[in-house]
Amino acid sequence: MMYWFEKIDYDAAREMAAEELRIGRRNTADETIAKARKGGLLLTKQQFEGTQPYDRHERILERADDQGLLHAYNDEWLEVRTWCNDIRGVTTLFGWGCYWMAWSFVATGWLDVIFLYLTGHRADGTELVRTTALVALLNAIGFTVFTAGFTWAMQRYFFRYELFTQRWIRLRFNRATRKVYLLRPKYAGGLMVFDWPDTDPSLSKSADADAVFMHWPALIWGSETELGKVGAMQFIGRRTSFKTVGDWMAFWEYIRRYMEEGPDAVPKPRTVIGYRPSVKEAWISVTQWYPAFQQKGFIGKISDGISLLILPLIVLMFIGNFLGQCLTWQARFPEEIESAGDVV
Repeated sequence: MMYWFEKIDYDAAREMAAEELRIGRRNTADETIAKARKGGLLLTKQQFEGTQPYDRHERILERADDQGLLHAYNDEWLEVRTWCNDIRGVTTLFGWGCYWMAWSFVATGWLDVIFLYLTGHRADGTELVRTTALVALLNAIGFTVFTAGFTWAMQRYFFRYELFTQRWIRLRFNRATRKVYLLRPKYAGGLMVFDWPDTDPSLSKSADADAVFMHWPALIWGSETELGKVGAMQFIGRRTSFKTVGDWMAFWEYIRRYMEEGPDAVPKPRTVIGYRPSVKEAWISVTQWYPAFQQKGFIGKISDGISLLILPLIVLMFIGNFLGQCLTWQARFPEEIESAGDVV
Protein backbone atom coordinates (compact mmCIF):
# COMPACT_ATOMS: atom_id res chain seq x y z
CA MET A 1 0.00 0.00 0.00
CA MET A 2 1.04 3.58 -0.54
CA TYR A 3 3.29 4.97 2.21
CA TRP A 4 2.91 1.90 4.45
CA PHE A 5 6.68 1.33 4.48
CA GLU A 6 7.23 5.02 5.16
CA LYS A 7 4.95 4.86 8.19
CA ILE A 8 6.86 1.82 9.50
CA ASP A 9 10.13 3.68 8.96
CA TYR A 10 8.83 6.73 10.81
CA ASP A 11 7.47 4.67 13.72
CA ALA A 12 10.83 2.92 14.00
CA ALA A 13 12.57 6.30 14.09
CA ARG A 14 10.28 7.46 16.89
CA GLU A 15 10.97 4.31 18.88
CA MET A 16 14.71 4.79 18.41
CA ALA A 17 14.50 8.40 19.56
CA ALA A 18 12.45 7.39 22.61
CA GLU A 19 15.00 4.71 23.50
CA GLU A 20 17.86 7.19 23.19
CA LEU A 21 16.05 9.62 25.46
CA ARG A 22 15.45 6.84 27.97
CA ILE A 23 19.11 5.80 28.17
CA GLY A 24 20.31 9.40 27.98
CA ARG A 25 22.57 8.96 24.95
CA ARG A 26 22.17 10.13 21.37
CA ASN A 27 23.50 8.20 18.41
CA THR A 28 25.71 10.13 16.05
CA ALA A 29 24.59 10.45 12.42
CA ASP A 30 27.15 7.82 11.41
CA GLU A 31 25.93 5.42 14.10
CA THR A 32 22.32 5.88 13.00
CA ILE A 33 23.20 5.22 9.37
CA ALA A 34 25.21 2.16 10.36
CA LYS A 35 22.24 0.75 12.27
CA ALA A 36 19.96 1.28 9.28
CA ARG A 37 22.39 -0.39 6.90
CA LYS A 38 23.02 -3.29 9.25
CA GLY A 39 19.31 -3.93 9.67
CA GLY A 40 19.17 -6.09 6.56
CA LEU A 41 16.71 -3.91 4.64
CA LEU A 42 19.39 -2.68 2.27
CA LEU A 43 22.40 -4.96 2.58
CA THR A 44 23.16 -8.47 3.73
CA LYS A 45 25.60 -8.83 6.64
CA GLN A 46 28.37 -9.83 4.24
CA GLN A 47 27.65 -6.87 1.97
CA PHE A 48 27.55 -4.53 4.96
CA GLU A 49 30.86 -5.73 6.35
CA GLY A 50 32.47 -5.36 2.91
CA THR A 51 31.20 -1.83 2.32
CA GLN A 52 33.95 0.74 2.05
CA PRO A 53 32.83 4.36 2.28
CA TYR A 54 34.04 6.70 -0.42
CA ASP A 55 34.81 10.39 -0.60
CA ARG A 56 31.69 12.29 -1.55
CA HIS A 57 33.80 14.55 -3.77
CA GLU A 58 35.16 11.59 -5.70
CA ARG A 59 33.45 10.25 -8.82
CA ILE A 60 32.41 6.68 -8.20
CA LEU A 61 31.44 6.16 -11.87
CA GLU A 62 32.16 8.04 -15.07
CA ARG A 63 28.56 7.71 -16.23
CA ALA A 64 25.80 9.88 -14.74
CA ASP A 65 22.20 9.12 -15.69
CA ASP A 66 18.91 10.53 -14.39
CA GLN A 67 17.16 7.24 -15.41
CA GLY A 68 14.02 9.24 -16.24
CA LEU A 69 13.26 9.51 -12.50
CA LEU A 70 13.11 13.27 -11.94
CA HIS A 71 9.83 14.91 -10.96
CA ALA A 72 11.31 18.39 -11.30
CA TYR A 73 14.62 19.98 -12.28
CA ASN A 74 16.13 23.46 -12.42
CA ASP A 75 19.45 25.16 -11.68
CA GLU A 76 18.74 25.35 -7.94
CA TRP A 77 17.12 22.04 -7.02
CA LEU A 78 15.86 18.75 -8.35
CA GLU A 79 13.21 16.33 -7.09
CA VAL A 80 13.47 12.54 -7.34
CA ARG A 81 10.75 9.95 -7.91
CA THR A 82 10.13 7.56 -5.01
CA TRP A 83 9.20 3.93 -5.52
CA CYS A 84 6.06 3.70 -3.36
CA ASN A 85 4.11 5.55 -6.06
CA ASP A 86 3.75 2.21 -7.86
CA ILE A 87 1.80 0.48 -5.11
CA ARG A 88 -1.58 1.91 -5.94
CA GLY A 89 -4.65 0.41 -7.56
CA VAL A 90 -5.65 -2.85 -5.89
CA THR A 91 -6.69 -1.13 -2.67
CA THR A 92 -8.61 1.44 -4.70
CA LEU A 93 -10.66 -1.19 -6.53
CA PHE A 94 -11.22 -3.33 -3.42
CA GLY A 95 -12.20 -0.31 -1.35
CA TRP A 96 -14.67 1.08 -3.85
CA GLY A 97 -16.18 -2.39 -4.25
CA CYS A 98 -16.72 -2.60 -0.49
CA TYR A 99 -18.15 0.92 -0.42
CA TRP A 100 -20.56 0.13 -3.24
CA MET A 101 -21.86 -2.98 -1.48
CA ALA A 102 -22.23 -1.28 1.91
CA TRP A 103 -23.95 1.86 0.67
CA SER A 104 -26.21 -0.15 -1.66
CA PHE A 105 -27.61 -1.88 1.45
CA VAL A 106 -28.23 1.55 2.98
CA ALA A 107 -29.97 2.81 -0.17
CA THR A 108 -32.13 -0.34 -0.41
CA GLY A 109 -33.10 -0.09 3.26
CA TRP A 110 -34.24 3.52 3.06
CA LEU A 111 -36.01 2.86 -0.23
CA ASP A 112 -38.08 0.18 1.53
CA VAL A 113 -38.92 2.64 4.32
CA ILE A 114 -40.06 5.29 1.84
CA PHE A 115 -42.27 2.84 -0.07
CA LEU A 116 -43.79 1.38 3.10
CA TYR A 117 -44.81 4.71 4.59
CA LEU A 118 -45.85 6.44 1.36
CA THR A 119 -47.49 3.66 -0.65
CA GLY A 120 -48.38 0.98 1.91
CA HIS A 121 -46.14 -1.69 0.39
CA ARG A 122 -42.44 -2.36 -0.04
CA ALA A 123 -40.47 -1.68 -3.19
CA ASP A 124 -40.90 -5.37 -4.16
CA GLY A 125 -44.71 -5.17 -3.77
CA THR A 126 -45.04 -6.74 -0.29
CA GLU A 127 -48.09 -5.37 1.57
CA LEU A 128 -47.56 -3.13 4.58
CA VAL A 129 -47.54 -4.76 8.02
CA ARG A 130 -46.96 -2.67 11.15
CA THR A 131 -44.06 -4.85 12.30
CA THR A 132 -42.63 -4.89 8.77
CA ALA A 133 -42.49 -1.09 8.72
CA LEU A 134 -40.80 -0.96 12.12
CA VAL A 135 -38.24 -3.62 11.15
CA ALA A 136 -37.55 -1.83 7.86
CA LEU A 137 -36.93 1.45 9.69
CA LEU A 138 -34.63 -0.19 12.23
CA ASN A 139 -32.77 -2.00 9.43
CA ALA A 140 -32.26 1.24 7.51
CA ILE A 141 -30.95 3.04 10.59
CA GLY A 142 -28.73 0.09 11.47
CA PHE A 143 -27.29 -0.18 7.96
CA THR A 144 -26.60 3.57 7.94
CA VAL A 145 -24.80 3.56 11.29
CA PHE A 146 -22.78 0.46 10.39
CA THR A 147 -21.81 1.76 6.95
CA ALA A 148 -20.83 5.18 8.32
CA GLY A 149 -18.60 3.47 10.88
CA PHE A 150 -17.21 1.15 8.22
CA THR A 151 -16.43 4.11 5.96
CA TRP A 152 -14.66 5.94 8.80
CA ALA A 153 -12.63 2.83 9.72
CA MET A 154 -11.65 2.18 6.07
CA GLN A 155 -10.42 5.74 5.68
CA ARG A 156 -8.70 5.85 9.09
CA TYR A 157 -6.88 2.52 8.93
CA PHE A 158 -6.83 1.52 5.25
CA PHE A 159 -7.70 4.07 2.59
CA ARG A 160 -5.56 6.89 3.96
CA TYR A 161 -2.48 4.99 2.84
CA GLU A 162 -3.68 5.16 -0.76
CA LEU A 163 -6.63 7.53 -1.32
CA PHE A 164 -7.40 11.05 -0.12
CA THR A 165 -3.76 11.46 0.78
CA GLN A 166 -0.58 12.92 -0.70
CA ARG A 167 -0.16 11.95 -4.35
CA TRP A 168 3.63 11.65 -4.46
CA ILE A 169 6.30 11.76 -1.79
CA ARG A 170 8.52 14.73 -2.55
CA LEU A 171 12.29 14.36 -2.22
CA ARG A 172 14.12 17.58 -3.05
CA PHE A 173 17.87 18.16 -3.28
CA ASN A 174 18.70 21.87 -2.99
CA ARG A 175 22.25 22.67 -4.02
CA ALA A 176 22.05 26.27 -2.75
CA THR A 177 21.06 25.41 0.83
CA ARG A 178 22.95 22.07 0.84
CA LYS A 179 19.83 20.47 2.28
CA VAL A 180 17.65 17.49 1.40
CA TYR A 181 13.92 17.95 1.98
CA LEU A 182 11.71 14.89 2.39
CA LEU A 183 7.96 15.54 2.44
CA ARG A 184 5.73 12.62 3.43
CA PRO A 185 2.14 12.49 4.74
CA LYS A 186 1.95 13.54 8.38
CA TYR A 187 1.24 10.01 9.60
CA ALA A 188 4.49 8.88 7.92
CA GLY A 189 6.68 11.65 9.32
CA GLY A 190 5.62 14.80 7.51
CA LEU A 191 8.43 17.18 6.59
CA MET A 192 12.01 16.09 7.32
CA VAL A 193 15.09 18.17 6.59
CA PHE A 194 18.57 16.64 6.33
CA ASP A 195 22.02 17.97 5.59
CA TRP A 196 23.34 16.91 2.20
CA PRO A 197 26.56 15.39 3.69
CA ASP A 198 24.40 13.03 5.78
CA THR A 199 22.87 11.45 2.68
CA ASP A 200 24.06 7.87 2.13
CA PRO A 201 23.25 5.67 -0.90
CA SER A 202 24.86 2.52 0.60
CA LEU A 203 27.48 2.29 -2.12
CA SER A 204 31.21 1.65 -2.04
CA LYS A 205 34.20 2.24 -4.27
CA SER A 206 34.68 -1.52 -4.52
CA ALA A 207 31.13 -2.17 -5.77
CA ASP A 208 30.87 -4.18 -8.99
CA ALA A 209 29.01 -2.03 -11.49
CA ASP A 210 28.12 -5.04 -13.65
CA ALA A 211 26.59 -7.04 -10.80
CA VAL A 212 22.84 -7.61 -10.74
CA PHE A 213 21.16 -5.15 -8.40
CA MET A 214 19.69 -7.34 -5.66
CA HIS A 215 18.31 -4.96 -3.04
CA TRP A 216 15.85 -2.09 -3.08
CA PRO A 217 17.46 1.23 -4.07
CA ALA A 218 17.24 3.59 -1.12
CA LEU A 219 18.82 6.65 0.43
CA ILE A 220 19.28 6.78 4.19
CA TRP A 221 20.03 9.61 6.57
CA GLY A 222 21.05 10.04 10.17
CA SER A 223 20.51 13.59 11.28
CA GLU A 224 18.90 15.92 13.80
CA THR A 225 15.12 16.09 13.38
CA GLU A 226 12.17 17.07 15.55
CA LEU A 227 12.44 13.58 17.03
CA GLY A 228 16.08 13.98 17.94
CA LYS A 229 19.03 12.45 16.10
CA VAL A 230 17.33 9.65 14.19
CA GLY A 231 17.48 7.98 10.81
CA ALA A 232 15.18 7.93 7.83
CA MET A 233 15.06 5.77 4.73
CA GLN A 234 13.46 6.47 1.38
CA PHE A 235 13.20 3.99 -1.50
CA ILE A 236 13.89 5.44 -4.93
CA GLY A 237 12.64 4.90 -8.49
CA ARG A 238 10.64 2.08 -10.05
CA ARG A 239 11.16 -1.64 -9.65
CA THR A 240 12.72 -1.86 -13.13
CA SER A 241 14.82 1.32 -12.89
CA PHE A 242 18.05 -0.32 -11.74
CA LYS A 243 18.91 -3.66 -13.29
CA THR A 244 22.58 -3.52 -12.29
CA VAL A 245 24.55 -1.92 -9.48
CA GLY A 246 25.99 0.38 -12.15
CA ASP A 247 22.52 1.77 -12.92
CA TRP A 248 22.07 2.74 -9.29
CA MET A 249 25.61 4.16 -9.16
CA ALA A 250 24.95 6.22 -12.29
CA PHE A 251 21.77 7.66 -10.80
CA TRP A 252 23.52 8.47 -7.54
CA GLU A 253 26.34 10.07 -9.56
CA TYR A 254 23.76 12.28 -11.24
CA ILE A 255 22.54 13.54 -7.88
CA ARG A 256 26.06 13.81 -6.41
CA ARG A 257 27.48 15.78 -9.33
CA TYR A 258 24.46 18.06 -9.40
CA MET A 259 24.91 18.84 -5.69
CA GLU A 260 28.72 18.95 -5.63
CA GLU A 261 29.63 20.26 -9.08
CA GLY A 262 26.49 22.01 -10.28
CA PRO A 263 23.90 21.48 -13.04
CA ASP A 264 26.49 21.93 -15.81
CA ALA A 265 28.21 18.73 -14.63
CA VAL A 266 25.24 16.54 -15.57
CA PRO A 267 23.22 16.13 -18.77
CA LYS A 268 19.76 17.64 -18.96
CA PRO A 269 17.05 15.19 -17.88
CA ARG A 270 15.65 12.95 -20.59
CA THR A 271 12.18 13.59 -19.24
CA VAL A 272 10.55 15.31 -16.28
CA ILE A 273 7.65 13.39 -14.79
CA GLY A 274 5.79 16.25 -13.11
CA TYR A 275 3.25 15.84 -10.31
CA ARG A 276 -0.13 15.71 -12.04
CA PRO A 277 -2.10 12.46 -12.45
CA SER A 278 -0.50 10.60 -15.33
CA VAL A 279 -1.98 7.85 -17.51
CA LYS A 280 1.54 6.97 -18.67
CA GLU A 281 2.85 6.62 -15.10
CA ALA A 282 -0.17 4.52 -14.12
CA TRP A 283 0.44 2.13 -17.02
CA ILE A 284 4.19 1.86 -16.33
CA SER A 285 3.58 1.33 -12.62
CA VAL A 286 1.32 -1.65 -13.28
CA THR A 287 2.98 -3.31 -16.28
CA GLN A 288 6.53 -3.09 -14.91
CA TRP A 289 5.75 -6.15 -12.77
CA TYR A 290 5.17 -8.30 -15.87
CA PRO A 291 8.25 -9.13 -18.02
CA ALA A 292 6.23 -9.47 -21.23
CA PHE A 293 5.38 -5.76 -21.15
CA GLN A 294 9.04 -4.83 -20.82
CA GLN A 295 10.04 -6.36 -24.18
CA LYS A 296 10.20 -4.22 -27.28
CA GLY A 297 8.12 -6.69 -29.26
CA PHE A 298 5.78 -7.22 -26.30
CA ILE A 299 4.92 -10.80 -27.30
CA GLY A 300 7.60 -13.29 -28.27
CA LYS A 301 7.88 -16.09 -25.75
CA ILE A 302 5.44 -18.77 -24.65
CA SER A 303 5.61 -17.44 -21.08
CA ASP A 304 4.21 -14.14 -22.33
CA GLY A 305 0.86 -15.89 -22.66
CA ILE A 306 0.50 -15.72 -18.89
CA SER A 307 0.51 -11.93 -19.08
CA LEU A 308 -2.14 -12.08 -21.80
CA LEU A 309 -4.35 -14.35 -19.66
CA ILE A 310 -4.32 -11.88 -16.80
CA LEU A 311 -4.56 -8.83 -19.07
CA PRO A 312 -8.07 -7.98 -17.77
CA LEU A 313 -6.68 -7.87 -14.22
CA ILE A 314 -3.79 -5.71 -15.38
CA VAL A 315 -6.22 -3.30 -17.02
CA LEU A 316 -8.29 -3.13 -13.82
CA MET A 317 -5.18 -2.40 -11.79
CA PHE A 318 -4.21 0.29 -14.29
CA ILE A 319 -7.63 1.92 -13.94
CA GLY A 320 -7.39 1.68 -10.16
CA ASN A 321 -3.90 3.20 -10.20
CA PHE A 322 -5.02 6.18 -12.26
CA LEU A 323 -8.17 6.67 -10.17
CA GLY A 324 -5.97 6.54 -7.09
CA GLN A 325 -3.84 9.35 -8.52
CA CYS A 326 -6.93 11.44 -9.30
CA LEU A 327 -8.35 10.97 -5.78
CA THR A 328 -5.26 12.41 -4.08
CA TRP A 329 -3.65 15.83 -3.90
CA GLN A 330 -0.07 16.95 -4.26
CA ALA A 331 1.45 18.34 -1.08
CA ARG A 332 3.50 21.54 -1.20
CA PHE A 333 6.60 22.47 0.71
CA PRO A 334 6.32 25.40 3.13
CA GLU A 335 6.99 28.76 1.52
CA GLU A 336 10.38 29.14 3.22
CA ILE A 337 11.54 25.93 1.53
CA GLU A 338 9.97 26.78 -1.84
CA SER A 339 11.87 30.06 -1.85
CA ALA A 340 15.05 28.73 -0.24
CA GLY A 341 18.12 29.36 -2.37
CA ASP A 342 16.40 31.52 -4.99
CA VAL A 343 19.67 33.33 -5.42
CA VAL A 344 22.63 31.00 -5.96
